[in-house]
Amino acid sequence: MMAVRLPQLAYGLMLVAAIALTVTFGSILRNPPASGHIDPGMRSATTPPGTGDLDRIQIGAVGVVEPSSQQINIGANVSATVTDVFVAPGTKVSRGDKVFALDARVAQATLNLRRRDLATAQARLAQARARVPGLRAEVEAARTTVEAAQSDYEEASDLAQIAAALLTGNSIAVREATRRKNALRTALARLSEARARVVLAEANLSLFDEARGGASIALEIAAVEQERGSVSLAETEVELRTVRAPEDGTVLQVNVRPGEFAQASTLSVPLIVMGRITPLYVRVDIDEADIARLLPEAAATASLRGSARSRLDLHFVRVEPLVVPKRSLSGQLTERTDTRVLQVIYEIVGDVDTLWPGQQLDVLIQGNGQSPTFHRGSGLRPAGRPRSPRARRSWRKRRYRRRARQHG
Repeated sequence: MMAVRLPQLAYGLMLVAAIALTVTFGSILRNPPASGHIDPGMRSATTPPGTGDLDRIQIGAVGVVEPSSQQINIGANVSATVTDVFVAPGTKVSRGDKVFALDARVAQATLNLRRRDLATAQARLAQARARVPGLRAEVEAARTTVEAAQSDYEEASDLAQIAAALLTGNSIAVREATRRKNALRTALARLSEARARVVLAEANLSLFDEARGGASIALEIAAVEQERGSVSLAETEVELRTVRAPEDGTVLQVNVRPGEFAQASTLSVPLIVMGRITPLYVRVDIDEADIARLLPEAAATASLRGSARSRLDLHFVRVEPLVVPKRSLSGQLTERTDTRVLQVIYEIVGDVDTLWPGQQLDVLIQGNGQSPTFHRGSGLRPAGRPRSPRARRSWRKRRYRRRARQHG
């Protein structure tokens, strides 16, 4: 009995193994495994020419909603402790509105000191200008002294001449003649001294008279201007402690609280994120394999993740003419992270109340008719893929064989 069952059991195991092998092979044909290296030319599944309507040729891509002003990351101008935060997420701000404030006590004390220094410099300037009338009076007094000395000199000169004439006739004593000569010399010295005092008084006046150059006044004016510059610098330091909105927009994120230390540098997490969300834009990453098929100004639509039936019309804005490494990943297992993409900006037309900056959208763009393409990371079905199960299995077999030949 046991000998009869053993051959039957062996045949049964062989039949089960054959069925399992058939099921496994069929599954591999229907869902070929992703290769460790994907050729850039294979990143989009294309429909062979002639198998679909050219009106349905579309490029599928992934886009990220962003403010029309792009995301503005606001940081601190100087490193200091945050004292006040004036906004919250969703707050609408205008250009120049306060966003948050930093500790300004040291800066304010410095400003007060600079203002006192400015007041002192202005007082010195006023004092210097007040000396001008007194110096002019000194000049007039010196000139009067010159006139008096000139009179004394002329009188002494006449007496000396008379003494010299009388001395030849023995009408005057030699002693008297000598005295008169000495008086003439004294008068001449006093006249010279008076003239020197006039020159000195005029020189002192020219130092403070702005009409004559006024070197001392110019020095005091320069000191005042220097102190005004110091005050302006201190005021700027105080103003930098208050961070303001660079333009009109909406606050999207607040990552700072009073009491925290704000570093004046490029931060991985910005302190404040804002942007202009009216209108909203979508930044679409076009795979480099699809760039040749791209018609930027062609019709384009987008759909929400999880709501493919709701379509949004897109209006072309611009192309950023630099192919960059892809950053926004769609989450597909077969998606390469070393892809380079061309970024195209579209404006979202219509009701955008359900959209938020940073949200991902599936985007379809009309191609140029060279070859219908479909981006595997977009989550949308290609237009030219066969619909019937039999044709789809045949199409998958051909695609798997083509990939196997390309990868050796």
